[in-house]
Amino acid sequence: MVSIRDFRNLHEGKRVFLMASGPSLSCLDLTPLSRRIVIGMNRTSLLFPNTHYHCTMDLRLFDAYPDLLRGSRYLFTFEGRPFGIPLRLLGSEGFSWDLEKGIYSGYTVAYYSLQLAVYMGFKEIFYLGLDLKHEGTKTHFFGADFRSRQHEQTEFPHMRKMLNYGARQLEGAGVKVFNCSPDSDLACFPKVTYEYALSL
Repeated sequence: MVSIRDFRNLHEGKRVFLMASGPSLSCLDLTPLSRRIVIGMNRTSLLFPNTHYHCTMDLRLFDAYPDLLRGSRYLFTFEGRPFGIPLRLLGSEGFSWDLEKGIYSGYTVAYYSLQLAVYMGFKEIFYLGLDLKHEGTKTHFFGADFRSRQHEQTEFPHMRKMLNYGARQLEGAGVKVFNCSPDSDLACFPKVTYEYALSL
């Protein structure tokens, strides 16, 4: 049976793309990522089904998209979910270096995925679709989710707080994290273009 310990430093020193669900993701040609290591999140398999790894914390998605999630090569989630590789929830705020002990939610699957990428040994991490803002009525790459319509006021501030915290934790750890979302106001990770990330 596969467990989280099987993934410790599995990709030591390599590069990974973390695919979040912001509206900007729909503007990218994701075809070149078929040759890259990608960690998808939540519903990104609707747009890019060939991720190496996938993460979801939201129990509702197991009911709404069971076939999509079961199609993941390796799905990482929390204990108590119907299937997937379960990680123990340690709380909302913190940073876990040892995922065998558990993981922090950071209020967003983007933070969960960051801890996973670091645990796997990746040294260059590129976020896609980490917008933390809506595009008109569009809340995600797939359109509007009514449950997320107030996130700019309610959820995004908590997410920014924890992503900033994660960036501080990684200072001096030899891990470089970049944000390829062109219009994001998240300042804790240097911005680079998607084209630049692909050129490396």
